[in-house]
Amino acid sequence: MDSSKPINDGLARKARLILVYGFFVLINIVVNRIVVHMGLPLYVDNIGTILGAVYGGYLPGIFIGYITNIINSTDNIENMYYAGISVLIGLSAAFLGQKGFYKKLWKALLTVPILAFMGGGIGSILTWCIYGAENSFFAQLWYDFRIDLLDKLITVLGAYLLMLVLPQRISSILELTDWRQRRMTKDELKKAEKTVTRGLSLRARISVMITLVMIAGTFTTTIISYVLYRRFAIEQMDNLGLTIAEINTYSLSFVAKVMSLFLGFFVIVIALCIWFAKYHLTYPIDAMTFAAAEFHYNSDKEIDESIDYLKGLEVKTGDEIENLYNVLTKTISDTGDYIEDIKRKGEQIENLQTGLIWILADMVESRDKCTGEHIRKTAGYVKLILQLLKENEVYPGQINDEYVQKVINSAPLHDVGKIKVSDLILNKTSKLDDSEYERMKQHTLFGKDVIERAKSLSPDSDFLDEALNLATYHHEKWDGTGYPAGLKGEEIPLSARIMAISDVFDALLSTRSYKQPFTFDQAMEIIKKGSGTSFDPNLVQLFVDNQERVKAIALENEKLIAS
Repeated sequence: MDSSKPINDGLARKARLILVYGFFVLINIVVNRIVVHMGLPLYVDNIGTILGAVYGGYLPGIFIGYITNIINSTDNIENMYYAGISVLIGLSAAFLGQKGFYKKLWKALLTVPILAFMGGGIGSILTWCIYGAENSFFAQLWYDFRIDLLDKLITVLGAYLLMLVLPQRISSILELTDWRQRRMTKDELKKAEKTVTRGLSLRARISVMITLVMIAGTFTTTIISYVLYRRFAIEQMDNLGLTIAEINTYSLSFVAKVMSLFLGFFVIVIALCIWFAKYHLTYPIDAMTFAAAEFHYNSDKEIDESIDYLKGLEVKTGDEIENLYNVLTKTISDTGDYIEDIKRKGEQIENLQTGLIWILADMVESRDKCTGEHIRKTAGYVKLILQLLKENEVYPGQINDEYVQKVINSAPLHDVGKIKVSDLILNKTSKLDDSEYERMKQHTLFGKDVIERAKSLSPDSDFLDEALNLATYHHEKWDGTGYPAGLKGEEIPLSARIMAISDVFDALLSTRSYKQPFTFDQAMEIIKKGSGTSFDPNLVQLFVDNQERVKAIALENEKLIAS
């Protein structure tokens, strides 16, 4: 029961379309017969054509106009020659309807001269070619155009009045579509119409190809028909009592009739082919193109959403396009799984890398019996300062998620150079003499050497860039009196300026062989006094303004050490 519902719905919709479009054709015929019966020099046979074009689009407008003339030709065969004019009116009405000309009366009235040009202008030329004219060509043209202005005024007013009566949602009901996929939204359709290609679009190539074929067919058929007609007329001119001048006139009339018959058919075939290609070819391809172009790989959620969007297109053309869609869906779905697997492995490698950094830092620190969990405590302060910089948008050109993660991961390596400092110096219980102090200061250059050697072994490890800055410059001072390079101000890398505060603050709170720990308030006061001399004033301000968060980290470190 459920499986038959979509089929039944489709049949019901098609039945409604046929009934409504048939009603529009009936309007054309009935109004035309009434006008003709009244003896008026008008036609008024396009009210239904305009309704179909505005509500249904190009194809319904063209078909209604063409079928109207075919039916009217049963009463007067000459109506068939003007089917092409009705097709052009339907085409114009559809274009004007899409541009919103029939939403307001004053705009609708602006379409009257355009439609009159089709009926009274091109129609008059066609009449002159088929039947000739008693008066001059331009006099006849002007007369026909004026009559058709009245004709199209009545037609447009009649169509507009019916639009006021018809329900608002009729446009969505009468739209002639043949979706072979999920129906595209208005935004997606706009993008599809504006697709940029290196050469002609597929839609344009199809249109050009069909147009050229139809022109060639029309031209060939017309020439052959003309030659045969003229040859027959000349052969029978004596029997028919015709002169060469009369044969020339009749031949021109014959060509005009053939051309007029082909015009309507010509436009219908092109419109039908373009419509078919749009729903069976270009829309499915455009939809797949958009889905692939807008595929996001930034997170697992975005990958899943992009894959779901692609699968949700549900392209079912039943041909090579559907095969392409199925292959594309599977390929991108497999690519998404592959990317997720790579990300998982990348996270594992990153965790392993971070773990190795901490192990190396712990090995270095274990040689210094005086520092006690120094790298872990400084890492906590570094992380807090980075968070504060991001929250308060200080140095926004440098602070982003990638930078923050690099500095946090590299912070444990800031004292890696101590691996080359003698244990006697590291663990001396009394104050260092000058030579020992100079040796200790060299741990910054030793650290630089260690990190540079590591970078040479792995050139793509850009996370080591910040490790190099931290290890080399974390003892530089804002006023240029630090070491090893005597850098000052913003010459000092930001990560090193952050570590300078973290390193000193932890040292102040910690017990050393040569001093007792300062209280939190005392340590904070020393940091504050160092603003603009030892430390970056911006960083100090953030640090001091967020003392409660700093204290929380200090207390947490004390608990960890105690445990």
